[in-house]
Amino acid sequence: MLAACAGTGTDGLPRVARAGSGSPLNGPVRSGSGPLSADGSPGAPDPPPGPSSDRLAPRVVLSLGLILLASMVAQSFGRFTYPVLLKAINDDVLGSLARAGSLGTVSLAAYLTGTGLVSWLSTRAEPATLIKVGLAVSTAGLTVLATASGFGTLAIGLFVAGLGSAAVWVPAPGLAASLVGSARGGFAIGLVGSGIGLGIFVVGPLTNAVRAGAGVGAWRPVYVIEAAVALAVTVLVALLVRGPAAARSGPSPARVPTTVIRQVPGWTYLMGAFALFGAGYSLFFYFFVTQLQDAGWSASSTNNVASLLGLSSVFGGVAFGRLSDRFGRPRLMVVGFVIMASAPLLALTASPVPVLLAAIGFGLSVSGTPTAIGAVVADHLQGRAFGAAFGSLTFVFGGAQLAGPQIAGIIADRADSFVPAFVAASVLSLGGACCSWRLGVAGRRETEGEVAGTGHPHGHVGGASALDVDEANGATATLRADKGVEQ
Repeated sequence: MLAACAGTGTDGLPRVARAGSGSPLNGPVRSGSGPLSADGSPGAPDPPPGPSSDRLAPRVVLSLGLILLASMVAQSFGRFTYPVLLKAINDDVLGSLARAGSLGTVSLAAYLTGTGLVSWLSTRAEPATLIKVGLAVSTAGLTVLATASGFGTLAIGLFVAGLGSAAVWVPAPGLAASLVGSARGGFAIGLVGSGIGLGIFVVGPLTNAVRAGAGVGAWRPVYVIEAAVALAVTVLVALLVRGPAAARSGPSPARVPTTVIRQVPGWTYLMGAFALFGAGYSLFFYFFVTQLQDAGWSASSTNNVASLLGLSSVFGGVAFGRLSDRFGRPRLMVVGFVIMASAPLLALTASPVPVLLAAIGFGLSVSGTPTAIGAVVADHLQGRAFGAAFGSLTFVFGGAQLAGPQIAGIIADRADSFVPAFVAASVLSLGGACCSWRLGVAGRRETEGEVAGTGHPHGHVGGASALDVDEANGATATLRADKGVEQ
């Protein structure tokens, strides 16, 4: 029998160990001790199994829905609308794919800068507060983009929107997971992350509708509508979204170190996977639509493809999150990276069926893989500690994708082809799959080492323990310690 055991991390913070799964790809199975809280102490225990734990309070459901919309505004509107409108913007005011790629780099640089700032602020401010500030900044950026007349104002708008995007997304997954408990943390993270896919899905039909009335090359009215939606969401989130009741009523949490990510077993492989995800994603995504249009696809057809990608990502985050709750985070990360690696190669054919498969597969993986990555962190950390750790991960992700759009644009201008960039994106994605495999191995080895180090023949800690097999999901068994855990 295996039981949860507690230890102390390299920086002195207490750490909750979790029972292993018996497979390198199955991450550590959650014990009843819960993840670390904002001050580094063990968080609230997982909710007991039973009918009551299957229901979410209406306030929680409302909060999750609004965080979903916040993710849509900050990420989809603030960052991912630009690739859909890129060709029209380029034809109107830029005149060069290299300059268009530079604007993509500006957005990524802002996201990277914002991530570093928010990672630091996450050790001092509550997640809900950061999300509200981020929405206000995102709305300001979208307003600038709606009135942009040249490269300079476009760069300012994308930079401001990128800052707001980081302020919303870095704390959002942790806040969502804390509202539902760690047993459904992956599902909650996937749910709020699906807002990104929802936004991408909306942008295509919205653009087609705008151009039906304003002309084929219209792009500013799209940003006008998005800015109005962003303002409405900002007001609703400011009024209605709060953190968990326990966090609001408890004592003010202590500051946590920005190095708290080291408390996650296999954290170096986790960072490597997210870095390779960022690099591979940026080489492909920003020019997917443009590549199809250069191959002869019409603007309306490519907008529909972008919408299909967005619709797939709506389901990808939720599906990967829920499946990772059952089968382990690293396993789902591997699946996501392999699917992601196939998308650029399929897109290069420019044939309808492969392109549609590329859009669906990339949509599933581009939302599902980060969901599983965020869930890995949420399994071990919560509150401000989650924000600091996920911010560190996102900073690495942003740095890895920083030069991608500009490099892809320069290659396309000089080689008159996206083939080198898209092939490189596939290779990098396969590297991410390897890191994900190693993450599962590292998590299992650390858990086995901690259990073996307890000195008990069966890993019993803190008194008698029992193995509670919860087969409610019909697929996995959850190991829970019935007695207390030594601190």
